[in-house]
Amino acid sequence: MRPVDADEEREPEQDWERVLSPALHAVRRDVTALQRAHVRAHLRARRKLLEIENLLDEIKSEVEASEESVLDPARSPGAEAEKRVMKLCEKVEKKAAEAALMGKRIVELHQQIDSHGCY
Repeated sequence: MRPVDADEEREPEQDWERVLSPALHAVRRDVTALQRAHVRAHLRARRKLLEIENLLDEIKSEVEASEESVLDPARSPGAEAEKRVMKLCEKVEKKAAEAALMGKRIVELHQQIDSHGCY
């Protein structure tokens, strides 16, 4: 028997690296894509929540204005203010539903990332 050369010893490792390299590259690419989608989903959810907050502020100011008009009989926008508040409430409900869907998507992304073992 002849002694094993250092080059001969490394060949099987290099074969494994060549075989595994495309698979590892694909997994890394998938994980990177998931992480990017996760960040984008968080940013979209944050933007929706800010939109909801702005709409709620508008509703609050409309309600305060209508309360003031009730106290001051000279000003009576009444039905107009109520319509504006109703429209704003509809917008808030729509944005809240969109935010809930985004929240579900974020949870799904977290689960996918966890299944790949990335942290």
